[in-house]
Amino acid sequence: MSTPRTRYSPETILLASLDVPGTEREIPCMLMRRQVRRADLPQVSATVPEHTLPRILIPHRGRKLRPPTLHYGWAGSVPEMLLEYATKHNLLKPLKYDEQLRKEKQRTDVFRSRLAAVFDIMEKHDLSPPSPCTLRVTGSLNTGDKSFSILSLYTNYNLHKAPSDEFVNALQKVLGEKDRPRWFIDHTDITWESWVSRD
Repeated sequence: MSTPRTRYSPETILLASLDVPGTEREIPCMLMRRQVRRADLPQVSATVPEHTLPRILIPHRGRKLRPPTLHYGWAGSVPEMLLEYATKHNLLKPLKYDEQLRKEKQRTDVFRSRLAAVFDIMEKHDLSPPSPCTLRVTGSLNTGDKSFSILSLYTNYNLHKAPSDEFVNALQKVLGEKDRPRWFIDHTDITWESWVSRD
């Protein structure tokens, strides 16, 4: 599948992770809110991650507001497996502290450690990272567990850089994950905003 151009229309971009153009379905209300209060967070966390993204959540300059950020990837067993792998293979990365905190006992940066594990696994399976590389380990509000951690393949904001479906399938295989990636809500960018406020 060809990589879409940077200036794309929400109805013309084609990826297996997106709803088929013209699909009509109910969107979880928490993904359509202009404002999310602290009291709303349990409902945000309860939002079930979907395998495909509704096209209304694809950013487009022709619309007045920008949607929240969503990540396409894996949560649950994958981030935990990656941390165990990093520990076993001496890939743990320390948190970056300022000078005062450097004197204290260093703690592990679980996000960087998990990402190091991903690249090590890919290298050992002769799986080249996509170029440009959009892989990252970050936080999400609706992972369904206490880690709030996901392996993000890409977001709804860099669909034009999305790796091929062939790469995603190959990575899923080497990670030993049975479920296809899903769309998870970012841990901080969870509301619709004007383009100006984010630029």
